[in-house]
Amino acid sequence: MAILEVRNLKKSFGDTTVISDISFDVNAGEVVAIIGPSGSGKSTLLRCINQLEKVNGGTIKICGNDMIVSAASEKVKYANKNILRKIRLDIGLVFQNFNLFPHYSVLKNIMEPPMLVMKKSKEEVQQIAMELLEKMGLEGKENAYPCELSGGQQQRVSIARALALNPQILFFDEPTSALDPELTGEILKVMKQLAEEKMTMVVVTHEMEFARDVADRVIFMDGGVIVEEGAPEEVFGNPKNERTKVFLKRYTER
Repeated sequence: MAILEVRNLKKSFGDTTVISDISFDVNAGEVVAIIGPSGSGKSTLLRCINQLEKVNGGTIKICGNDMIVSAASEKVKYANKNILRKIRLDIGLVFQNFNLFPHYSVLKNIMEPPMLVMKKSKEEVQQIAMELLEKMGLEGKENAYPCELSGGQQQRVSIARALALNPQILFFDEPTSALDPELTGEILKVMKQLAEEKMTMVVVTHEMEFARDVADRVIFMDGGVIVEEGAPEEVFGNPKNERTKVFLKRYTER
């Protein structure tokens, strides 16, 4: 069953077209890796799906709810605020730069969203947060502040914060780009564990080994379009498009 359905999506900033007519689905329990050169529209695509950018055309459906109810030429109409709120509760986004509240403890960073957004009790949320900290390998860090953590630890707190809202689909926007190689391994290990648990994920990444070994499907974007899409063994082992071949050459020749 498709949790995410994107059809003919378009996004421009002024006269600059960033996304041109993109369509794809993501099924429940699937891990989709989106790869491609910088500036290809990958992060903008995630921002559009997460309602951080307004689209210029196309449709988006999440968990059966239409985010965009009309996409007539030059006039895009979004769903009403109640539907948009429900969609926001079904999705989570992990940013590349952590986006933690520096004046909140680790525990409060995780507890605040479900308490504010879902109106859950402090006791219930605290139990969930402590379980997530254990899952992320951050036992004993609940009273620490972001400045006292490594980059890898901060990103694991960000993942725990996203999971605390119990999303149906989790988006990652280059979650390891701000980390050194050793800390990158910490995050990829957590994401592999989530994949094994059949968490539905869309991951924009430059980590080709993760895309090849963990993803169920790989999407290669360039110039605001999907150039190639398929199983990792097909995209990495036998790419059909010349642009894909050039991009992957340095990885496949290792």
